Amino acid sequence: MKPAYRSLALQTIVSGIIMYLVMFVMIDRLSSFYNNLNMLYMTLMMVSPMVVLMIVAMRDMFPSKRLNTLLLLGSAVAFFGSFALIRTQATIGDTAFLRSMIPHHSGAILMCEQAKLSDPEILQLCKSIIAGQASEIDQMKSILDRK
Repeated sequence: MKPAYRSLALQTIVSGIIMYLVMFVMIDRLSSFYNNLNMLYMTLMMVSPMVVLMIVAMRDMFPSKRLNTLLLLGSAVAFFGSFALIRTQATIGDTAFLRSMIPHHSGAILMCEQAKLSDPEILQLCKSIIAGQASEIDQMKSILDRK
């Protein structure tokens, strides 16, 4: 493999890891961090266009038409495959569902706790969201512990 393609592979892997982890910035506490398939699919949907953009924008660095075609096709398959898997939730069963929902609920708590809100109705709504989401997170963690 030529150095440019090796570099592209390394950049894609490192960027993918960073993108995956950055999505968890929205959780309100570390105990709500759960690796999950939905975040993986979202990461693939972000990394795939990056590969396409790199190959198209820096065509001179990537001289192999055959390898470029394979990478572009692979990126398209990864993007549209991940899109379909997110929209259909075809691979998401009980455990995967809970592992995706805990960080999601945790993000709602973070937003309510940190947003600079003044409208009394929204403040009351956030109070309700925090109580409900925290209770549901506890329930989901309890279910996961049984599995």
